[in-house]
Amino acid sequence: MEGAEQERVWGIIERFRQHYPLSGAACIQVRESIPSHVGLGSGTQLTLAVGTALAHLYGLQIPLQEMAHFWGRGNRSGIGIAAFQSGGFAVDGGIPGEGRNIPPILFRHPFPEDWFFVVVIPEPERRGVSGMDEDLAFRALPSPPAELAGRICRLLVMKMLPALIERRIADFGAAMTEIQNTVGDCFAPQQAGGRFATPLSGEVVDYLLRHGAHGAGQSSWGPTVYGLVEGEQAAQHLADEARRFLARVGATGVTFPVAADNRGHILYERVP
Repeated sequence: MEGAEQERVWGIIERFRQHYPLSGAACIQVRESIPSHVGLGSGTQLTLAVGTALAHLYGLQIPLQEMAHFWGRGNRSGIGIAAFQSGGFAVDGGIPGEGRNIPPILFRHPFPEDWFFVVVIPEPERRGVSGMDEDLAFRALPSPPAELAGRICRLLVMKMLPALIERRIADFGAAMTEIQNTVGDCFAPQQAGGRFATPLSGEVVDYLLRHGAHGAGQSSWGPTVYGLVEGEQAAQHLADEARRFLARVGATGVTFPVAADNRGHILYERVP
């Protein structure tokens, strides 16, 4: 085992070895990793990456859904699994009902190549919620009213999806922001910043919207937030502005522009 995330990777390997037959040795090297506990779903991506690599190396035919279920991934959302498998914009069917383990993916469509996200990970006063703490946070939240789910569905189906397919970034961003605000208000009792994970995360979202983002929101429990812009140059400009904003308010963090991944994971036969 070499590189980053050694403790987490060893845990994944040990569980894999307990459940699936392995023979011989392997060397795993993690060259890059997603920051953990900041709302980017790093645990799911790392788990599926290691599991997929081991299965391929040892010639095991293990469906991705089975692998995810084995490690307890996808119990609340199938989006992390869909992102690993094929990338793009995905919509799942919500919390599984009886007899289902992982929410099914109902819709998947690639992002336009000229749509970029400016990602800001403020250095938080506290890390994002995960694991047992996340379970407790969900249990403490009141059940949302049925009309709220209906409102989100209408925004998604009537505004967001048509705008994505027709490449109308302003309309897509507006719907995305409205959904974010609606969901964020539901999570407010468990977040230090009310609608957002921290007050700083909320300030960054407001700043992105005021300085050119067509839409903005928070990733999972945060503190990571993001803004949507058109074109790589605009994304780089907004990322620079966001860095200057963090410096002005005396905060630190990581800021970068990135295009959406429309292809999911890639399995190389040899190390590139």
